[in-house]
Amino acid sequence: MTTMVEPTIVAPETEQEHGVLGVLKKHQTLLTRGSIALVAVAVGIWFYLESGRRKELAAAEALDRARSALESGNVPVASAEFQKVAASYSGTEAGYQATLALNEARLIQGQTQIAVDDLRVFVGRNPPAAHAGSGYSLLGTALENQGKFEEAAEAYAQAAELAPETYRKVDAHLSRARALRLAGKPEEAVTTLRAVVGGFSEEVPGVSEARVRLAELTKGAM
Repeated sequence: MTTMVEPTIVAPETEQEHGVLGVLKKHQTLLTRGSIALVAVAVGIWFYLESGRRKELAAAEALDRARSALESGNVPVASAEFQKVAASYSGTEAGYQATLALNEARLIQGQTQIAVDDLRVFVGRNPPAAHAGSGYSLLGTALENQGKFEEAAEAYAQAAELAPETYRKVDAHLSRARALRLAGKPEEAVTTLRAVVGGFSEEVPGVSEARVRLAELTKGAM
């Protein structure tokens, strides 16, 4: 006896079902593409961060080598290394530090005018306040070495304004008072020292020295 197999009747898709499936397929494609795009962005960000990290590490190592050369007394080699770091990593933390250290080395070698010119360019580029303050302080030292005491006093005033730490502000004010006295302006030096004595706590390094200098200039009148 032959068994009859009835064919399975598949109901045709309605327009509504067809539309839903189409939307789902379309969204699945969009989601897949979106996932790929997100992965690509994530990978790109990782490469960017990793590249930055490696660049910072290389800059720090180069800076350490230059500092080691300077500490060992090999100032010319240190200067060359600082210059490389400053040029290769301009605009980075290492670059700022290298520029400042380079000009310190120049002052040690008696290259005062080169230091003055480079420091003027450095502070003119508006680096972060802490580095700008150090730049103005070094510029003040270089100008003092050239006997340009009024200009030095102006540089020290900028250093005092920009320095983030209190002790550095006091140190810059002390340097300014010295430059003003050497410029033949003892009254302005006295005003600067009085501002330090009256405006900062006695515990801050340099305040007691300001008091001594003030007593010297005023002959004890304070």
